[in-house]
Amino acid sequence: MEPLKEVPSVCIGLWVCTGSRDEAPEENGLTHYIEHMLFKGTKKRTALEIAKEIDRLGGVMNAFTGREYTCFYTKVLSSHVEKGFEILSDIFFHSLFDSENIERERGVILQEIRMIQDTPDEYIHDLFYQDLWGKNPLGSPIPGTIENVERFTREDIVHYFRRHYLGSRVILAVAGKIEPGEIISLGERYFGSESFAPNHFYDPLPVPALPGTHQHLRDLEQLHVCWGGAGCSRTDNQRYPLYALSTYLGGGMSSRLFQEVREKRGLVYSIYSFTNFFRHEGTFAVAWSAEKDRFGEIVQIVSREIKRVRKEGITPGDLSEIKEQMKGNLLLSLEGTNSRMNKLATDEIYFGHFVPIEEVVARVDAITSEDIAAVAERYVDPDQFCLTLLGPKVEEKIDLERS
Repeated sequence: MEPLKEVPSVCIGLWVCTGSRDEAPEENGLTHYIEHMLFKGTKKRTALEIAKEIDRLGGVMNAFTGREYTCFYTKVLSSHVEKGFEILSDIFFHSLFDSENIERERGVILQEIRMIQDTPDEYIHDLFYQDLWGKNPLGSPIPGTIENVERFTREDIVHYFRRHYLGSRVILAVAGKIEPGEIISLGERYFGSESFAPNHFYDPLPVPALPGTHQHLRDLEQLHVCWGGAGCSRTDNQRYPLYALSTYLGGGMSSRLFQEVREKRGLVYSIYSFTNFFRHEGTFAVAWSAEKDRFGEIVQIVSREIKRVRKEGITPGDLSEIKEQMKGNLLLSLEGTNSRMNKLATDEIYFGHFVPIEEVVARVDAITSEDIAAVAERYVDPDQFCLTLLGPKVEEKIDLERS
Protein backbone atom coordinates (compact mmCIF):
# COMPACT_ATOMS: atom_id res chain seq x y z
CA MET A 1 0.00 0.00 0.00
CA GLU A 2 1.01 3.60 -0.52
CA PRO A 3 -0.72 6.43 1.40
CA LEU A 4 -1.14 9.62 -0.65
CA LYS A 5 -2.71 12.28 1.52
CA GLU A 6 -2.93 14.92 -1.21
CA VAL A 7 -5.51 13.02 -3.33
CA PRO A 8 -9.21 12.32 -2.63
CA SER A 9 -9.33 8.85 -4.18
CA VAL A 10 -8.24 5.30 -3.46
CA CYS A 11 -7.31 2.76 -6.14
CA ILE A 12 -7.61 -0.89 -5.07
CA GLY A 13 -6.09 -3.55 -7.28
CA LEU A 14 -6.54 -7.30 -7.00
CA TRP A 15 -3.72 -8.86 -9.00
CA VAL A 16 -3.43 -12.51 -9.97
CA CYS A 17 -0.06 -13.74 -11.22
CA THR A 18 -1.72 -15.62 -14.05
CA GLY A 19 -1.57 -14.44 -17.64
CA SER A 20 -1.76 -15.71 -21.17
CA ARG A 21 1.69 -17.34 -20.96
CA ASP A 22 0.29 -19.75 -18.33
CA GLU A 23 -2.14 -21.22 -20.86
CA ALA A 24 -1.63 -24.36 -22.89
CA PRO A 25 -2.33 -23.82 -26.62
CA GLU A 26 -5.84 -25.25 -26.29
CA GLU A 27 -6.45 -22.91 -23.31
CA ASN A 28 -5.28 -19.72 -25.02
CA GLY A 29 -7.84 -17.02 -24.24
CA LEU A 30 -9.20 -18.47 -20.99
CA THR A 31 -7.46 -15.92 -18.73
CA HIS A 32 -8.94 -13.08 -20.74
CA TYR A 33 -12.36 -14.77 -20.82
CA ILE A 34 -12.31 -15.04 -17.02
CA GLU A 35 -11.40 -11.36 -16.76
CA HIS A 36 -14.65 -10.58 -18.58
CA MET A 37 -16.75 -13.07 -16.63
CA LEU A 38 -15.92 -11.71 -13.19
CA PHE A 39 -18.07 -8.67 -14.00
CA LYS A 40 -21.10 -10.70 -15.14
CA GLY A 41 -22.84 -11.53 -11.90
CA THR A 42 -22.32 -12.96 -8.43
CA LYS A 43 -24.53 -14.60 -5.82
CA LYS A 44 -25.39 -11.10 -4.54
CA ARG A 45 -25.38 -8.93 -7.67
CA THR A 46 -26.26 -9.08 -11.33
CA ALA A 47 -23.90 -7.56 -13.86
CA LEU A 48 -26.14 -4.47 -14.02
CA GLU A 49 -26.15 -4.13 -10.26
CA ILE A 50 -22.35 -4.28 -10.14
CA ALA A 51 -22.13 -1.50 -12.73
CA LYS A 52 -24.81 0.63 -11.06
CA GLU A 53 -23.27 0.33 -7.61
CA ILE A 54 -19.90 1.59 -8.82
CA ASP A 55 -21.53 4.35 -10.88
CA ARG A 56 -23.54 5.54 -7.87
CA LEU A 57 -20.27 5.99 -5.99
CA GLY A 58 -18.80 8.02 -8.86
CA GLY A 59 -16.15 5.34 -9.10
CA VAL A 60 -14.50 3.26 -11.79
CA MET A 61 -14.17 -0.50 -12.00
CA ASN A 62 -12.24 -2.34 -14.67
CA ALA A 63 -9.68 -5.06 -15.38
CA PHE A 64 -6.91 -5.98 -17.79
CA THR A 65 -5.11 -9.15 -18.78
CA GLY A 66 -1.40 -9.32 -19.51
CA ARG A 67 1.00 -12.05 -20.49
CA GLU A 68 2.10 -12.65 -16.89
CA TYR A 69 -0.69 -11.26 -14.70
CA THR A 70 -4.32 -10.14 -14.54
CA CYS A 71 -5.59 -7.12 -12.60
CA PHE A 72 -9.09 -6.31 -11.33
CA TYR A 73 -9.33 -2.84 -9.86
CA THR A 74 -11.67 -0.17 -8.62
CA LYS A 75 -11.08 3.52 -7.96
CA VAL A 76 -13.38 5.31 -5.51
CA LEU A 77 -13.39 8.27 -3.16
CA SER A 78 -11.68 7.50 0.13
CA SER A 79 -15.05 7.63 1.91
CA HIS A 80 -16.15 4.60 -0.14
CA VAL A 81 -13.03 2.48 0.30
CA GLU A 82 -14.80 -0.32 2.16
CA LYS A 83 -17.42 -0.62 -0.55
CA GLY A 84 -14.62 -0.92 -3.10
CA PHE A 85 -13.09 -3.78 -1.14
CA GLU A 86 -16.44 -5.50 -0.74
CA ILE A 87 -17.33 -5.39 -4.43
CA LEU A 88 -13.90 -6.63 -5.52
CA SER A 89 -14.15 -9.46 -3.00
CA ASP A 90 -17.63 -10.35 -4.21
CA ILE A 91 -16.70 -10.66 -7.89
CA PHE A 92 -13.57 -12.65 -7.10
CA PHE A 93 -15.01 -15.15 -4.64
CA HIS A 94 -18.64 -15.38 -5.72
CA SER A 95 -18.88 -14.98 -9.49
CA LEU A 96 -21.42 -17.43 -10.88
CA PHE A 97 -19.95 -18.05 -14.36
CA ASP A 98 -23.55 -18.37 -15.51
CA SER A 99 -23.90 -20.34 -18.77
CA GLU A 100 -26.18 -17.75 -20.38
CA ASN A 101 -23.74 -14.95 -19.57
CA ILE A 102 -20.83 -17.02 -20.86
CA GLU A 103 -22.61 -17.37 -24.21
CA ARG A 104 -23.40 -13.67 -24.35
CA GLU A 105 -19.85 -12.67 -23.47
CA ARG A 106 -18.46 -15.05 -26.06
CA GLY A 107 -19.86 -12.75 -28.73
CA VAL A 108 -18.31 -9.70 -27.05
CA ILE A 109 -14.86 -11.30 -26.93
CA LEU A 110 -15.08 -12.46 -30.53
CA GLN A 111 -15.87 -8.88 -31.54
CA GLU A 112 -12.89 -7.67 -29.51
CA ILE A 113 -10.58 -10.11 -31.32
CA ARG A 114 -11.92 -9.06 -34.71
CA MET A 115 -11.57 -5.38 -33.76
CA ILE A 116 -7.87 -5.92 -33.00
CA GLN A 117 -7.40 -7.81 -36.26
CA ASP A 118 -9.06 -4.91 -38.10
CA THR A 119 -6.59 -2.45 -36.53
CA PRO A 120 -3.31 -3.21 -38.29
CA ASP A 121 -1.08 -0.89 -36.24
CA GLU A 122 -2.25 -2.81 -33.16
CA TYR A 123 -2.49 -6.27 -34.70
CA ILE A 124 1.11 -6.09 -35.97
CA HIS A 125 2.30 -6.39 -32.35
CA ASP A 126 0.35 -9.61 -31.78
CA LEU A 127 1.82 -11.04 -34.98
CA PHE A 128 5.32 -9.92 -34.01
CA TYR A 129 5.14 -11.74 -30.66
CA GLN A 130 3.86 -14.88 -32.37
CA ASP A 131 6.71 -14.76 -34.89
CA LEU A 132 9.34 -13.88 -32.27
CA TRP A 133 8.45 -16.64 -29.79
CA GLY A 134 6.97 -19.22 -32.09
CA LYS A 135 4.59 -21.72 -30.52
CA ASN A 136 5.46 -20.81 -26.94
CA PRO A 137 2.45 -19.43 -24.99
CA LEU A 138 4.35 -16.15 -24.44
CA GLY A 139 3.75 -15.42 -28.12
CA SER A 140 0.05 -16.28 -28.08
CA PRO A 141 -2.51 -13.46 -28.39
CA ILE A 142 -3.86 -12.39 -25.00
CA PRO A 143 -7.56 -12.47 -26.04
CA GLY A 144 -7.08 -15.92 -27.55
CA THR A 145 -7.96 -17.17 -31.00
CA ILE A 146 -11.40 -17.15 -32.59
CA GLU A 147 -11.29 -20.96 -32.77
CA ASN A 148 -10.59 -21.34 -29.05
CA VAL A 149 -13.10 -18.76 -27.88
CA GLU A 150 -15.84 -20.31 -30.01
CA ARG A 151 -15.44 -23.72 -28.33
CA PHE A 152 -14.74 -22.87 -24.65
CA THR A 153 -17.33 -24.35 -22.28
CA ARG A 154 -18.35 -23.35 -18.79
CA GLU A 155 -16.47 -26.38 -17.52
CA ASP A 156 -13.28 -25.17 -19.23
CA ILE A 157 -13.60 -21.73 -17.64
CA VAL A 158 -14.42 -22.91 -14.11
CA HIS A 159 -11.71 -25.59 -14.15
CA TYR A 160 -9.07 -23.10 -15.26
CA PHE A 161 -10.20 -20.57 -12.64
CA ARG A 162 -9.99 -23.09 -9.81
CA ARG A 163 -6.50 -24.18 -10.84
CA HIS A 164 -4.95 -20.75 -11.30
CA TYR A 165 -6.74 -18.11 -9.18
CA LEU A 166 -5.39 -19.16 -5.80
CA GLY A 167 -3.67 -17.60 -2.83
CA SER A 168 -0.04 -17.96 -3.83
CA ARG A 169 -0.76 -15.96 -6.99
CA VAL A 170 -2.78 -13.10 -5.49
CA ILE A 171 -1.55 -9.62 -4.54
CA LEU A 172 -3.66 -6.78 -3.15
CA ALA A 173 -2.27 -3.31 -3.97
CA VAL A 174 -3.82 -0.08 -2.66
CA ALA A 175 -2.78 3.53 -3.27
CA GLY A 176 -4.45 6.80 -2.34
CA LYS A 177 -5.96 8.57 0.64
CA ILE A 178 -5.81 5.69 3.10
CA GLU A 179 -5.02 4.79 6.69
CA PRO A 180 -2.74 1.71 6.68
CA GLY A 181 -4.41 0.13 9.70
CA GLU A 182 -7.83 0.40 8.07
CA ILE A 183 -6.55 -1.12 4.83
CA ILE A 184 -5.02 -4.10 6.67
CA SER A 185 -8.31 -4.62 8.49
CA LEU A 186 -10.34 -4.43 5.27
CA GLY A 187 -7.93 -6.77 3.51
CA GLU A 188 -8.32 -9.36 6.24
CA ARG A 189 -12.09 -8.93 6.35
CA TYR A 190 -12.75 -9.26 2.63
CA PHE A 191 -9.83 -11.34 1.36
CA GLY A 192 -8.75 -13.45 4.36
CA SER A 193 -10.53 -16.58 3.24
CA GLU A 194 -9.94 -20.30 3.11
CA SER A 195 -10.47 -20.00 -0.64
CA PHE A 196 -6.97 -18.55 -0.74
CA ALA A 197 -5.32 -21.91 -0.11
CA PRO A 198 -1.73 -21.88 -1.37
CA ASN A 199 -0.64 -23.71 -4.49
CA HIS A 200 2.67 -24.17 -6.24
CA PHE A 201 3.67 -21.03 -8.11
CA TYR A 202 4.44 -21.86 -11.72
CA ASP A 203 7.65 -20.28 -13.04
CA PRO A 204 7.93 -20.84 -16.80
CA LEU A 205 11.24 -21.56 -18.49
CA PRO A 206 12.91 -18.77 -20.51
CA VAL A 207 11.85 -18.61 -24.15
CA PRO A 208 14.44 -18.14 -26.92
CA ALA A 209 13.72 -15.51 -29.57
CA LEU A 210 13.47 -16.70 -33.17
CA PRO A 211 15.02 -14.58 -35.93
CA GLY A 212 13.50 -14.65 -39.40
CA THR A 213 11.15 -12.92 -41.81
CA HIS A 214 7.38 -13.41 -41.73
CA GLN A 215 4.92 -11.93 -44.22
CA HIS A 216 1.25 -11.79 -43.24
CA LEU A 217 -0.58 -10.82 -46.40
CA ARG A 218 -3.50 -8.43 -46.12
CA ASP A 219 -5.15 -6.11 -48.63
CA LEU A 220 -4.07 -2.83 -47.03
CA GLU A 221 -2.97 0.54 -48.34
CA GLN A 222 0.11 0.53 -46.11
CA LEU A 223 2.70 -2.02 -45.12
CA HIS A 224 2.93 -2.36 -41.33
CA VAL A 225 6.31 -3.40 -39.99
CA CYS A 226 7.66 -4.59 -36.63
CA TRP A 227 11.38 -5.39 -36.60
CA GLY A 228 13.25 -6.46 -33.48
CA GLY A 229 14.52 -9.19 -31.24
CA ALA A 230 15.25 -10.38 -27.74
CA GLY A 231 15.86 -7.96 -24.90
CA CYS A 232 16.62 -8.40 -21.21
CA SER A 233 14.23 -9.45 -18.45
CA ARG A 234 12.25 -7.25 -16.08
CA THR A 235 14.72 -7.88 -13.25
CA ASP A 236 17.93 -7.39 -15.25
CA ASN A 237 19.65 -4.07 -14.50
CA GLN A 238 20.44 -3.79 -18.21
CA ARG A 239 16.81 -2.80 -18.71
CA TYR A 240 17.72 0.79 -17.81
CA PRO A 241 20.37 1.32 -20.52
CA LEU A 242 18.29 -0.68 -23.01
CA TYR A 243 15.30 1.58 -22.37
CA ALA A 244 17.60 4.59 -22.67
CA LEU A 245 18.86 3.34 -26.03
CA SER A 246 15.30 2.79 -27.21
CA THR A 247 14.43 6.32 -26.11
CA TYR A 248 17.38 7.69 -28.07
CA LEU A 249 16.55 5.76 -31.24
CA GLY A 250 12.77 6.05 -31.33
CA GLY A 251 11.32 7.38 -28.10
CA GLY A 252 9.82 10.67 -29.18
CA MET A 253 9.65 13.42 -31.79
CA SER A 254 13.30 14.35 -31.29
CA SER A 255 14.54 10.76 -31.57
CA ARG A 256 16.95 9.72 -34.31
CA LEU A 257 14.48 7.56 -36.22
CA PHE A 258 11.63 10.07 -36.08
CA GLN A 259 13.89 12.83 -37.32
CA GLU A 260 15.58 10.80 -40.06
CA VAL A 261 12.57 8.91 -41.40
CA ARG A 262 9.68 11.33 -40.90
CA GLU A 263 11.02 14.84 -40.49
CA LYS A 264 13.86 14.77 -43.02
CA ARG A 265 12.32 12.47 -45.62
CA GLY A 266 8.56 12.39 -44.98
CA LEU A 267 8.41 8.60 -45.44
CA VAL A 268 6.06 7.79 -42.53
CA TYR A 269 3.52 9.35 -40.24
CA SER A 270 4.85 7.46 -37.23
CA ILE A 271 7.96 5.45 -36.41
CA TYR A 272 9.08 4.43 -32.95
CA SER A 273 11.13 1.90 -31.01
CA PHE A 274 9.94 0.14 -27.89
CA THR A 275 10.98 -2.30 -25.18
CA ASN A 276 8.95 -4.82 -23.20
CA PHE A 277 10.22 -6.70 -20.16
CA PHE A 278 8.93 -10.02 -18.79
CA ARG A 279 9.97 -12.45 -16.04
CA HIS A 280 12.79 -14.08 -18.02
CA GLU A 281 12.63 -12.37 -21.41
CA GLY A 282 12.33 -9.00 -23.06
CA THR A 283 12.05 -7.37 -26.46
CA PHE A 284 13.50 -4.45 -28.35
CA ALA A 285 11.86 -3.52 -31.63
CA VAL A 286 11.15 -0.75 -34.13
CA ALA A 287 7.69 -0.30 -35.67
CA TRP A 288 6.33 1.80 -38.51
CA SER A 289 3.83 1.82 -41.35
CA ALA A 290 4.34 3.26 -44.84
CA GLU A 291 3.78 2.63 -48.53
CA LYS A 292 5.15 -0.73 -49.59
CA ASP A 293 7.53 0.88 -52.09
CA ARG A 294 9.25 2.73 -49.23
CA PHE A 295 10.00 -0.43 -47.28
CA GLY A 296 13.58 -0.99 -48.46
CA GLU A 297 14.55 2.64 -47.99
CA ILE A 298 13.20 2.76 -44.44
CA VAL A 299 14.89 -0.52 -43.49
CA GLN A 300 18.19 0.89 -44.71
CA ILE A 301 17.78 4.05 -42.63
CA VAL A 302 16.82 2.15 -39.49
CA SER A 303 19.68 -0.31 -39.96
CA ARG A 304 22.13 2.53 -40.54
CA GLU A 305 21.06 4.32 -37.35
CA ILE A 306 21.36 1.11 -35.34
CA LYS A 307 24.81 0.36 -36.75
CA ARG A 308 25.93 3.94 -36.14
CA VAL A 309 24.98 3.83 -32.47
CA ARG A 310 26.55 0.37 -32.09
CA LYS A 311 29.81 1.68 -33.57
CA GLU A 312 29.97 5.25 -32.23
CA GLY A 313 27.75 5.15 -29.14
CA ILE A 314 25.97 8.32 -28.04
CA THR A 315 27.46 11.60 -26.92
CA PRO A 316 27.50 12.72 -23.28
CA GLY A 317 25.11 15.52 -24.20
CA ASP A 318 22.62 13.13 -25.78
CA LEU A 319 22.88 10.76 -22.81
CA SER A 320 22.16 13.60 -20.39
CA GLU A 321 19.07 14.63 -22.36
CA ILE A 322 17.80 11.04 -22.52
CA LYS A 323 18.15 10.65 -18.76
CA GLU A 324 16.09 13.78 -18.17
CA GLN A 325 13.45 12.52 -20.62
CA MET A 326 13.28 9.15 -18.88
CA LYS A 327 12.99 10.69 -15.43
CA GLY A 328 10.35 13.15 -16.59
CA ASN A 329 8.31 10.39 -18.20
CA LEU A 330 8.58 8.26 -15.05
CA LEU A 331 7.61 10.94 -12.57
CA LEU A 332 4.75 12.30 -14.68
CA SER A 333 3.40 8.78 -15.20
CA LEU A 334 3.14 8.28 -11.42
CA GLU A 335 0.93 11.28 -10.68
CA GLY A 336 -2.28 9.22 -10.39
CA THR A 337 -3.43 6.61 -7.89
CA ASN A 338 -3.93 4.08 -10.72
CA SER A 339 -0.29 4.19 -11.77
CA ARG A 340 0.91 4.13 -8.16
CA MET A 341 -1.20 1.06 -7.51
CA ASN A 342 0.18 -0.59 -10.67
CA LYS A 343 3.75 0.04 -9.57
CA LEU A 344 3.13 -1.43 -6.12
CA ALA A 345 1.84 -4.67 -7.63
CA THR A 346 4.36 -5.10 -10.43
CA ASP A 347 7.25 -4.39 -8.04
CA GLU A 348 5.91 -7.14 -5.77
CA ILE A 349 5.41 -9.55 -8.68
CA TYR A 350 8.89 -9.17 -10.15
CA PHE A 351 11.08 -8.10 -7.22
CA GLY A 352 9.22 -9.27 -4.13
CA HIS A 353 9.35 -5.80 -2.59
CA PHE A 354 8.56 -2.16 -3.30
CA VAL A 355 11.22 -0.33 -5.33
CA PRO A 356 11.33 3.34 -4.23
CA ILE A 357 11.06 5.89 -7.03
CA GLU A 358 14.27 7.46 -5.77
CA GLU A 359 16.07 4.18 -6.44
CA VAL A 360 14.75 4.06 -10.01
CA VAL A 361 15.83 7.67 -10.60
CA ALA A 362 19.28 6.88 -9.19
CA ARG A 363 19.64 3.92 -11.58
CA VAL A 364 18.70 6.14 -14.50
CA ASP A 365 21.26 8.74 -13.40
CA ALA A 366 23.91 6.02 -13.16
CA ILE A 367 23.61 4.93 -16.83
CA THR A 368 26.91 5.36 -18.66
CA SER A 369 27.87 5.46 -22.31
CA GLU A 370 29.56 2.09 -21.75
CA ASP A 371 26.25 0.65 -20.54
CA ILE A 372 24.55 1.85 -23.72
CA ALA A 373 27.29 0.30 -25.84
CA ALA A 374 26.97 -3.02 -24.01
CA VAL A 375 23.21 -3.38 -24.54
CA ALA A 376 23.49 -2.18 -28.14
CA GLU A 377 26.04 -4.90 -28.80
CA ARG A 378 24.05 -7.60 -27.03
CA TYR A 379 20.43 -6.86 -27.96
CA VAL A 380 20.25 -4.52 -30.94
CA ASP A 381 21.59 -6.59 -33.82
CA PRO A 382 19.55 -6.44 -37.05
CA ASP A 383 21.15 -9.70 -38.21
CA GLN A 384 19.39 -11.46 -35.32
CA PHE A 385 16.07 -9.63 -35.59
CA CYS A 386 12.64 -11.02 -36.31
CA LEU A 387 10.88 -9.12 -39.10
CA THR A 388 7.07 -9.13 -39.16
CA LEU A 389 5.22 -7.62 -42.12
CA LEU A 390 1.46 -7.08 -42.38
CA GLY A 391 -0.05 -5.86 -45.63
CA PRO A 392 0.79 -6.19 -49.34
CA LYS A 393 3.47 -8.65 -50.40
CA VAL A 394 7.07 -7.46 -50.39
CA GLU A 395 9.23 -8.97 -53.11
CA GLU A 396 12.56 -7.30 -52.39
CA LYS A 397 15.19 -8.84 -50.19
CA ILE A 398 16.63 -6.94 -47.27
CA ASP A 399 20.27 -6.06 -47.90
CA LEU A 400 21.72 -4.79 -44.65
CA GLU A 401 25.22 -4.75 -46.11
CA ARG A 402 24.37 -1.62 -48.16
CA SER A 403 23.34 0.38 -45.10
